[in-house]
Amino acid sequence: MQSELELASLMASRLCHDIVGPVGAIQNGLELIAEDEAMAEMAMDLIKKSALQASAKLQYARMAYGAAGGADELDPGEAGRLTAELFKGERATLDWAWKGGAQPRTEVKLGMLLATYALGAVPRGGTVTVEYGEGGLVVTAAGETLRNPPFVDVTTGGGEITDPRGVQAKIIAMLAESGGWRVDVASDGSRMTFRTVRR
Repeated sequence: MQSELELASLMASRLCHDIVGPVGAIQNGLELIAEDEAMAEMAMDLIKKSALQASAKLQYARMAYGAAGGADELDPGEAGRLTAELFKGERATLDWAWKGGAQPRTEVKLGMLLATYALGAVPRGGTVTVEYGEGGLVVTAAGETLRNPPFVDVTTGGGEITDPRGVQAKIIAMLAESGGWRVDVASDGSRMTFRTVRR
């Protein structure tokens, strides 16, 4: 049985990995300015882009992984906006079709996590669609080339992880279970569907 301490350690590693890239780029930009003032304009563009990227990742993580201020319900529109920021620069596009008022926190967080997780299913580009209705949450990744995202078996509730790259899959499975759901994954060759189903 995986301990909470082990999972927290893996989560910290995952989040640090996600933020180190853009923060490192900001540092590189500042060093470039210090070394060569002629490169200042290019360096500032790099700094601005990297700062926006770091901010987007932190805001997404705060809502998708964090306590979200302790609220029982979250705004799916805001969740879609934050998730869309992470799709900028990716080959796939996000179609966040989840409309309406505030919804239970667990479902909204699952939508965010499954949307970014589904990016791994369309490495050469495509569309990730997020929908929510009476039947639950449905996230579909469609593209010319499909592959199983890493640790896909963990999302359906099986196994432990020892690699920080598996944290998202593990959190998806744990969130689903906490809300009385399980995640079913199906593929027909052109699309992969992640669907929450009541236990």
